[in-house]
Amino acid sequence: MQRCKRVFPSIFLFLFVALAAKAQVASSPFSKFGIGEIYGSGLAQNQGMGGVGISNPSSSYLNNQNPALLVFNRNTVFQGGMQIENRKVTDGIANQSFFGGNLNYLAMAFPIIPGGKWTTSVGLTPYSHVNYNISFADVASGSNIPINRQETGTGGINQFYWSNGVALSKWLSLGVKASYLFGTIITQDINKFTNTSTTYGSVYVRDYFHGGNLSAGISFHKDSLFHGKYRVNVGAVYSLKSDLDAQHFSRYQLNSTSGAIIDSATIDNNIGSKMTLPKNFGVGLSFGKTDKWTLAGDFTYLDFRTFNGFINSIGVPTIGFRSGVGAELTPDMLDYTNYLSRVTYRIGAAYEKSPYLVNGGPVMDKGVTFGLSLPVGGYSAVDIGVKIGKRGTVLQNLIEENYFRVYFGITFNDRWFIKRKFD
Repeated sequence: MQRCKRVFPSIFLFLFVALAAKAQVASSPFSKFGIGEIYGSGLAQNQGMGGVGISNPSSSYLNNQNPALLVFNRNTVFQGGMQIENRKVTDGIANQSFFGGNLNYLAMAFPIIPGGKWTTSVGLTPYSHVNYNISFADVASGSNIPINRQETGTGGINQFYWSNGVALSKWLSLGVKASYLFGTIITQDINKFTNTSTTYGSVYVRDYFHGGNLSAGISFHKDSLFHGKYRVNVGAVYSLKSDLDAQHFSRYQLNSTSGAIIDSATIDNNIGSKMTLPKNFGVGLSFGKTDKWTLAGDFTYLDFRTFNGFINSIGVPTIGFRSGVGAELTPDMLDYTNYLSRVTYRIGAAYEKSPYLVNGGPVMDKGVTFGLSLPVGGYSAVDIGVKIGKRGTVLQNLIEENYFRVYFGITFNDRWFIKRKFD
């Protein structure tokens, strides 16, 4: 327990720094679609190798992408992470740059039945985020009077989850993940006349969502291949469709130029409705030498054609996907004479298609990733992931976004709940 006393102050310091960062990730016009930008479930170590994790297990890191792989966590694992990013956005004429960061995840796993028989995990992660501020020239409805329009959005959906992984045999494990989704998205559409008017009109909308989601995973892992040196893993995950309860509130506002509300009229007062999140599934394959190196690839299918219920959604829901490949290498995790030999090095690439059509076409996202895990005593580590990517293109009359994203995390491993034979 002395190790816990030494490490926990560092954990709390890390969380303080994370919470002190800007509460929202960098502004992005692409977060206007649907319920905003949907986060992947990968942690910092996954993000460093293309976001993959459906099939690659680890005894040192918690797997948040496939609950069946929790059985590889024989000790108590705590992980916390934050995300910092810079985005440069252009429409081919004007350019803007945005910077931001937020707490990305808190997760913990520990064995219920020792020996890799049953491991459970709880955590809090963002599911989606909304943060945009778009301005453009327009004309008032039913007239040719020029106006300046400004559309803003903030908020998102969070996820609290409980996962369990159970080993059925030496090679097969199953997992289940139950999540509670909740959060608020606020949007505002402002119309300002281009003359010297001292007032302007706006429509304020607030949508609150909450509900459950259930997903499952399976993993087949075969060790001791090729003279006992290599391991192959095949994994799959499936998330059921979710119907979230929603409350919709909207009002018309008359504002002064300072932003103060002069008058308002409620349009919808917390009207109850539903929002449907479609089912999705993913598969992964990895191959490597245990505790040495791993090659892995993932593919996740997103069918948003059944997505509905979000009143202010734009874009046409369609089929999307996420794909990634990655590799990691630890030269010699037991070489305590050379620190760099115990560092884990990662590299990867990701290619995604948004599940929304914009201006009749898809929005593609592609990037390269790099990562490190720096050991800090025992089996604990500081994890860093970097992604450099591009989304959209001005060639298709879209906004183009180039981004630089850094994932920073801590991983703490220890043996808890083990009754000592000797003091």
